[in-house]
Amino acid sequence: MSRFLRVGFISDRIGDIIEASSLLLERMDEGDERAETVRDILAMANEVRDFLSRWSSEPIIYTGAGTTDDVIRMLDSLITEARQRSPAYMD
Repeated sequence: MSRFLRVGFISDRIGDIIEASSLLLERMDEGDERAETVRDILAMANEVRDFLSRWSSEPIIYTGAGTTDDVIRMLDSLITEARQRSPAYMD
């Protein structure tokens, strides 16, 4: 059982938020004070979606034990070891 989750499910939910807030904004009167809040939500959701789409590989979430710094150190160590063993893993 993997202790990693793909962030794709979060991206999907962000897409749902973008769609729902866009629909809500279309149905609001221009003078509605709440429209600014909906525009802010839409802008934030778009920023998160754009941030998550910047990389060639999908971000992952580690669900196991340890702090974020512990996990980063462990992954850095494993990547360094893999690169030393095989040139195929070089950047």
